[in-house]
Order: sequence, then C-alpha cells, then structure tokens
Amino acid sequence: MLQHSSLLRFFAARQPAESPPVTFESPCECRDIHGKHRWSVKIDPSTPPTDASAIQAVTPSDIFSWPGPDVYLTTKSERIGIENKWFALTGRVVALKVETDGDIHIALQDAIGDKPGIVVVEVPEKPQWCSIRETVFSWTRTRFPFHTSSSKKLNITDPPIITVVGKAFFDIGHSLKDQKSNRRSHLPGYAAWEIHPVMKLTVQ
Repeated sequence: MLQHSSLLRFFAARQPAESPPVTFESPCECRDIHGKHRWSVKIDPSTPPTDASAIQAVTPSDIFSWPGPDVYLTTKSERIGIENKWFALTGRVVALKVETDGDIHIALQDAIGDKPGIVVVEVPEKPQWCSIRETVFSWTRTRFPFHTSSSKKLNITDPPIITVVGKAFFDIGHSLKDQKSNRRSHLPGYAAWEIHPVMKLTVQ
C-alpha cells in the first residue's frame, strides 16, 4: 500500500497560488479550469476499437516497468509511438483527487500481489466523460458545488478494483527532465506513463 509520505506528495498542489479557483459545479461541469501540457492529446475523443484483440490487458506494475518514450516530448507534442495504442488497465484504487484542469486523477496499484508501481489514469471534464465521472464521484461523499485552487483529495469509503480502457500518455509535467526514465520527479513510486484519457471504466 501507499506510504503516508507518498500520499502527501501525490496530493501536493501543482497550480500557482495566483491562479483563480476552479468551481466544480457537479460531477460533469466545472468553471475556470486551467488546462496545459499537451492539452489536445489529453482530451483526445477517440473511442476504443471494437476489436477486443486491439486492446492490450495490463496491470499497473506492467506499465511501471516500461521505459521512457523513444522521442523527446514537448508541451505541444502530438501522440507518438505507444501513445497510439489501446490498453485495458486493471488495478485497485489507492488514491483519488481532482485537479484545476478539471480532470479526475485515479491512482491504481496491482489488485493482486505486491509488485511495485502505481499508475495514474485521468478522466477529463467534457460531456463525453460525464457518465464515467458520475461513477467515480459515486465512490465518494463529495458535495457540490465546491471550489479549489489546487489539487483536492477525494475520500473513498470502499476503494474498488476497476478496469479502465484508454490510450497510453507520457506526462511530461511530472516526469524527469530527460524523459529517459518512467518515474515521476517527486513520486518515484509512480509511473510517468498514464492512461489518459480514460474512455471506458468498469468496476470489478
């Protein structure tokens, strides 16, 4: 399970203090969100292939073992290489938060065994993702509306095991500068690779 120090760093604010607060009006609607870092990729509306064989099943520890990307990415990079592939990631929810870009961040660890590695999957704030967001918020006792100027932790009463389907995404906002390693700069137990955006979510 996550150590206390890792949890604190996961929930550490990343947004500058001078940014205006974001209002979460409901599970599906936010005001004044601040999107950045490859934003068009993060809200890619592509839907999963109908051919199940085109979607690779993985665990968080599988993704944690990946190397960094084979090309250097910038804040304007389009999808490259493995980011164009679809994955079905199954894991246990170990942490949950919302960000000032409106995204829901779900941290997943292997559901069985004790292999290292935590992977973040993200659900954007757009109508296409409304039903998924409603499912995630149903795990919490969140009251709307609420305001936040930084990351906000959401408490889960009974963390589920879930499977999410989406494309891989390398988060340069959290990765080491050289991007050669699949580790977050402030959270070495977390992969810089994510599933983003989540296009399907199933509770096991």
